[in-house]
Amino acid sequence: MKKLFIAAFVILSSCQKDVTDQIQPIYVKGEVLFISRRVANNAEWQLFLMNADGSNQRLLSATTVDCSPPVVSHNRKKIAFSNYENSNRNFYVIDIDGQNLKLLDKAKQACGNPVWSPDDSKITYIRNDIGAAGNFNIFTINVDGTNRIQLTNQNDNYSPNYLPDNSAIIYTSLNGTLSGVYKMNTDGTNKQLLSPLGKSFGVSSISPDGKMIAINSEDWNGTQIFVMNVDGSKLKQLTFTVEKNYYDIGFPRGGNCNPVWSPNSSRIAYVSLENTTPDIFIINSNGSGNKRLTDSQLRDESPCWTKDGNYILFSSNRDINAGGHEIYIMRTDGLLQTPLTKYIGDDVYPVFIEN
Repeated sequence: MKKLFIAAFVILSSCQKDVTDQIQPIYVKGEVLFISRRVANNAEWQLFLMNADGSNQRLLSATTVDCSPPVVSHNRKKIAFSNYENSNRNFYVIDIDGQNLKLLDKAKQACGNPVWSPDDSKITYIRNDIGAAGNFNIFTINVDGTNRIQLTNQNDNYSPNYLPDNSAIIYTSLNGTLSGVYKMNTDGTNKQLLSPLGKSFGVSSISPDGKMIAINSEDWNGTQIFVMNVDGSKLKQLTFTVEKNYYDIGFPRGGNCNPVWSPNSSRIAYVSLENTTPDIFIINSNGSGNKRLTDSQLRDESPCWTKDGNYILFSSNRDINAGGHEIYIMRTDGLLQTPLTKYIGDDVYPVFIEN
């Protein structure tokens, strides 16, 4: 049985009596997909899979991948990923056991950012052969590589995502200096702006129940996380922290980013630069209950919920003896932060796969 079982006890004392409070152990059945650099003197990333307790770590394919999250199909049978080779950006699918690698598309400048349709029959992604502004467009293609269709043809378009009922695609479109969150039919028709005019709203994340969207917005006051209904109504700001210093690429001043919904759509895990280095926080979808979960001196990022909603996987380079990032797991209250990969090198972008 693939599981993680870690027992811990906290002993609380008072002047009246000793009280022993047993912290419930982590128990997760499933697997974790991630990317890793494990070839000596080589900076290339590759796909790896392991049990949820960190055992049975194995290479899925010798094909290299971009340093971006791999995407697992809803039926947990296939993985979509992209890479750069032979002067092309390539977009692949592969079986979860590492078999049947298939090249679906390639382009000179960009080909990736994939998302699976709810029935796993199609993949939607971005593509750019030219490189100039206004040429990043959203395409869809059958999983067997047939019937490639271009869905957008104006501005630069990114981060497509399906509503769970397959009724529409939510995406981000950049026109000059401002970006907005849009909705369109799955055939590319009926495009509608959801976010307000006059302010940039970026990458979106749709709640599992299909009712709400979490988005980033960046201005002079930093990058903040908002939520709104899928029709664009009831926009609400969730984060307000501002950090005066720039930390690293991808983290502008006041960086709050990477919102990830809990399986029951009630909470959001996200990454914040509130304390000068990236840490993982959790917040209710109505803005209450904001709580820091990690507080290391280096980077804690890329949160991913387990299917039961009780635990969060993430990557961290807090252990200087590890020589890079490792995959960790913790409870949603931040307790029992436990390294899983324990490999000297870099392991990032965990994706939980339910058995």
